[in-house]
Amino acid sequence: MIASSSPQSTCNEQLQSALQAYPKLLSAARRITGCAVIAEDVVQDVLLQLVSKPLRQDIAAPISYVMRMVRNLATDHMRRLRYERGLFLEEEVGGNTSAYGSPEERLREAEAYKAFCCVVEAMPTRTRKFYEDHYFADVPQKTIAQEAGVSCALVCGLLRDAHTRCLAALSVEAGQARPYRHKQAA
Repeated sequence: MIASSSPQSTCNEQLQSALQAYPKLLSAARRITGCAVIAEDVVQDVLLQLVSKPLRQDIAAPISYVMRMVRNLATDHMRRLRYERGLFLEEEVGGNTSAYGSPEERLREAEAYKAFCCVVEAMPTRTRKFYEDHYFADVPQKTIAQEAGVSCALVCGLLRDAHTRCLAALSVEAGQARPYRHKQAA
């Protein structure tokens, strides 16, 4: 009776050889991937390939061939991982990938703007006009005083008080512990 090697026995022999070389295969995959878990997945994929499609019998060194399969698969896995990481930018901690900021930041800004508008609307008409002229139209205090027929000291005092109230409203909306207080000159 002639001993012929059946495809099943060839597969078993190749699988047994690969299992004996498992620590070497795992080590090679770990060097490439840098991760023991990924390395185990790579080696397992190669072993499953051997089960589903055994190597040809004309391969002189099957273990070297399996080692090459492990290296190639690990390299492909790392390339794919780098490519995928490049597709999806990770947001930095505390940073925003959007030019418009995060939704929470946008909400805080909108609430602060509402508080600022309420404070400006609550100002007396003359004070509000002085404030808008000085801070939004860049009109000097001296010019405002001359046009209104009042002293520069009055304009300066009204602007300082109005600005202090606006900053206090903004700091309360921003969640700061204490509202902004203008330092008084000693």
